[in-house]
Amino acid sequence: MTVLPKPSAIIKKTPIITDAPLVEKPINEDKIDIHPSHEWPKRSSNGVMCLSLTATVLALLGFTGGLLLCQDMLKPTTIRRFQGYCSVPIPNNDKQTIEAGFRSLPLQWSTDDIQVINTERSSADQLEDALHEEFDIGDTVEKISVVNNGHRVNFIHDFSDNTTGIIDDERCFVMELEPELVLTPQLFISGLQNGAQFDVSLVRSELRAALPALTELRRAAAELAARCAGRPVYRLHRDDAIRKRSADEPTHDYIQFSGNHVQEIKIDNLPEILEYERQNKA
Repeated sequence: MTVLPKPSAIIKKTPIITDAPLVEKPINEDKIDIHPSHEWPKRSSNGVMCLSLTATVLALLGFTGGLLLCQDMLKPTTIRRFQGYCSVPIPNNDKQTIEAGFRSLPLQWSTDDIQVINTERSSADQLEDALHEEFDIGDTVEKISVVNNGHRVNFIHDFSDNTTGIIDDERCFVMELEPELVLTPQLFISGLQNGAQFDVSLVRSELRAALPALTELRRAAAELAARCAGRPVYRLHRDDAIRKRSADEPTHDYIQFSGNHVQEIKIDNLPEILEYERQNKA
């Protein structure tokens, strides 16, 4: 006779998960220790530092560049560069009684060679010649190429060290810049652009060249020194000596117009300079 077991009256309840910690049974598996890597945080810190430094440098460069640009734009007297031609009429009468209107002319300049003559106040027989000049004016340097009677001479007026240079074919002369005859670049350009009246009356400068020739141009502008390389250079001084001139002697050795008066330059001891150069060549 088969005996069937009687079902148990005990009902197993599903355990309820609570917040109480459970006691884990040990698992027979190999334990693997995983340690956090420190390489990635270190590289990240260095990258952030590099980016911060780069941003700081760029900000400083931008600020400095902007400041310099603002300063340059706010300068009211900034001159870039002006180039052009101008012709200045020269009277053939040396008397100071010449009509003042003739001596004060509104000069013009152009990129093409021009000649400016006050036809209302003068006639052709009142003019001995016209002084043709080519201007190249910058912030502190005025370069004037003068053509008079077919002879070209270059003048360089450097306001940074108050030096005037005369560059001839065979030699150079340097002297102190004369502000009463040479207008500053700002005033010169402003007058030419606005059609101002310029005083073109004649003035004469009696100068004397010092011997021996200079061995170097320490105080002269860099461009003047470069242009005079290979030529003897003499320093000019005022000549207070009084001497008689012969009737056939030329009135000047050099001539220029730099904004105020037409300046005739006479080097009293030029024959001595020529003899000095002849002996050195020999």
